[in-house]
Amino acid sequence: MALGATPGQRDDVLALIDLIHSYGRSATIKESHQGVLACLTSWQLLTSPFAANPGNGEGHVGLKNVRSVFEKVGRDDAMYAVLTNHDYRGNKWDPEAFFQHGRDEIRGVMEYVDSLGWRQPRRRALDFGSGVGRLSQALADHFEEVVGVDISYTMVETAQRFDRKGGRVRYMVNTEPDLRLLDDDAFDFVYSNITLQHIPPEPAAAYVRELIRVLRPGGLAVFQTRNGPRIRPGTLRAHLYALRREYFRRFWQRIRGRVPYEMHYLARTQVEELVVESGGRMLDVVDLNPARLGRSFRYCATK
Repeated sequence: MALGATPGQRDDVLALIDLIHSYGRSATIKESHQGVLACLTSWQLLTSPFAANPGNGEGHVGLKNVRSVFEKVGRDDAMYAVLTNHDYRGNKWDPEAFFQHGRDEIRGVMEYVDSLGWRQPRRRALDFGSGVGRLSQALADHFEEVVGVDISYTMVETAQRFDRKGGRVRYMVNTEPDLRLLDDDAFDFVYSNITLQHIPPEPAAAYVRELIRVLRPGGLAVFQTRNGPRIRPGTLRAHLYALRREYFRRFWQRIRGRVPYEMHYLARTQVEELVVESGGRMLDVVDLNPARLGRSFRYCATK
């Protein structure tokens, strides 16, 4: 590598090496060769004068793909799409066991926030990425009113069918890269788990800002994202990131017969900056995967 290479150029080269290496771990030699050829082809395309700009929340590599995937799985196998335990694929989740899983998760989260000394009123809660209501229904055991927001109409329709809280849980569909349908300072508690990791970085960062915006002063926002190296917008590394995390992953998931959702991350430093820039304050960060440290974090913020 040239000594005079810029940080962005070094990122580009390292990204290509990482992408090629990932295909070297494919299941067969043939797949590995195909993956490397795809990487080199992508390099030629992305470095040409006609290379496309990375998509945003409204572009074809943004929320439209996320929405289309979850609309389909919401029709076909909604509970498995939320909790992808392969033993339950094919609509094999027992609804009671599925929702009990949500109650257990929220009970643990409430014990966690209690350990932080949080004693604010528990009136309104937001479940961002509510899916079929696994966590919204559980949150209603701890809050007077719950709003669940999801990108998929089919998921929300299923959530409404399983609503057992007598009108105290309200579900909304949001397909925009913001939460403008919600007022400022509207919630005492905001929760999101295994949602932001399926959203491309640009709209995911916008949603982190929005989670803080809708939080009442003194309230708590607890949310999870995957962690990884920071991506500089506009670099070839950013293009390769989108190619690998969106296109290649969806293709690879489909040929393996799995839900073709995307997997993304936001660097921990970026998340912490977003919280502060939005008027919040980080209280705690928990590493959720002791076996692979630094891969997934749960953040707890207030304002």
